Amino acid sequence: MIDNIVNPIAADALDFIEKHHKSKPDKTMLVLVGDCMVDYHGRARSFLDWGERMVMIKQDGTVLVHQPIMREPVNWQPSGSTTEFRVNKNKQLVMRSRHIRPPEKMKITFRKIKSIMVSLLRDRATLVISGMEAEVVNEIISNPDIIEDGLRISKREKHVKSGLIDIFGFDKNHVPVAIEVKRSVASISAVQQLRMYVNDIKKDVKSANVRGILCAPHVPDMSKKLLADYGLEWREVERRVVLPDDWQKTLKDF
Repeated sequence: MIDNIVNPIAADALDFIEKHHKSKPDKTMLVLVGDCMVDYHGRARSFLDWGERMVMIKQDGTVLVHQPIMREPVNWQPSGSTTEFRVNKNKQLVMRSRHIRPPEKMKITFRKIKSIMVSLLRDRATLVISGMEAEVVNEIISNPDIIEDGLRISKREKHVKSGLIDIFGFDKNHVPVAIEVKRSVASISAVQQLRMYVNDIKKDVKSANVRGILCAPHVPDMSKKLLADYGLEWREVERRVVLPDDWQKTLKDF
């Protein structure tokens, strides 16, 4: 199911959202494209002046604001956020997104809307990546000192309520450590994933002191900031890539 509207005025945009999205926000993804301004209060304070952007509201409440360039969102709200829409006195569409814990709020004002799309997406598949992450995990298990001195690996793929931790162990002070490994860039979703894992462990151990470390070849500044806000850590660990034999030249290539 896909519904869309092009170049609507604010009132028509609000009617469209209320008809196709408001009653079932947990089942529909909403995508707005237009000239907007973003005001954020939460882990920090930020303001983004007028510009043409894409705003995505996912079925779990996640909100992403994307500019025309770069992969990472320029602003975002985590899963579990609630979003409301209204038309202000200037006849502009206003979107307000709130998250309770931690407390965060974001206001997006649209002075021109190019398009709105609502889509019902079904996806129960789990992404399985062969080789690359597994090789980094194996390297950490065989040589924990690449993370830090004194780290003892207790278990690989530890099950917790929110998922599967790549590596679980204890540091030299016997503090539990959850390690999440990513094969390329440590994204915002990876930070949220690690945060949930750490919270799950805290519920199962007597000590509330639990460390979480995100390992990836590259950790962007935005992810580092969020990790620090959550009291989590990161390590930039390069993976060693070995080309398979079928990439090697044979006599026929000469």
